[in-house]
Amino acid sequence: MTTRIPSTGAPASTGAPATTCRSDEVVLIHRMFRRLYGEAPGLVRDVVPGDVRRAAFLAHHLHGLTALLHTHHRAEDDFFWDRMTERAPACGLHVALMRRQHQAVSDQLDEIDVLVDAWAVAADAALATRLAEALDEVDATLGEHLADEERDALPVLDAVLSDAEWDEIEAHAQREKPPLPLFLLLGLMMDAVPESERAAWMARELPAPMRLAYRLVGRRQYERALRRLHPERAAERD
Repeated sequence: MTTRIPSTGAPASTGAPATTCRSDEVVLIHRMFRRLYGEAPGLVRDVVPGDVRRAAFLAHHLHGLTALLHTHHRAEDDFFWDRMTERAPACGLHVALMRRQHQAVSDQLDEIDVLVDAWAVAADAALATRLAEALDEVDATLGEHLADEERDALPVLDAVLSDAEWDEIEAHAQREKPPLPLFLLLGLMMDAVPESERAAWMARELPAPMRLAYRLVGRRQYERALRRLHPERAAERD
């Protein structure tokens, strides 16, 4: 039994009942997306005009980021909304909103991919401004969507999906090849878990070989990836 992880769009509630909430893993993924998309506009704005090497590195990261969100939303579309409509018909308006928001985010991500390719050619300052503004917009759209989903959809999905169906969704996610480095994603997920619960989360969610690999090499790779994404932070610590 665990305490429900609070929505990333709302403060933690006190006195929440202890429940088994399979959607908590979705909330952790949402936290990771909030962090990545919240940081993305600043990464682009910090690139010196003409620094094509840095722009190329960030272009690869941003394409991975858009692909990751597309993959996440496709899985939700495939596994969540039809079942929620069938088993909780009164929530049809919420399902319709989720579908509209997914389409809006998808359209914004497609625009970002085009802008990323154009900007990466020469690290042009004007294109950087357009790209950063587009990233600001998707961050705002995504923030609203995640809060709505966590408030209106995830509690219903916890009620209407069986453990076998949650297991099916998890197995599907594990078969997908991640578009960003594995240990970067794992480190971000672990950072999204409250520190007091992190060891228990690792023991519960990660097989022993993966826990060992993360301790031996994964954590260092994660920290190295963060230093490449945020070199100014590493410089401040030196």
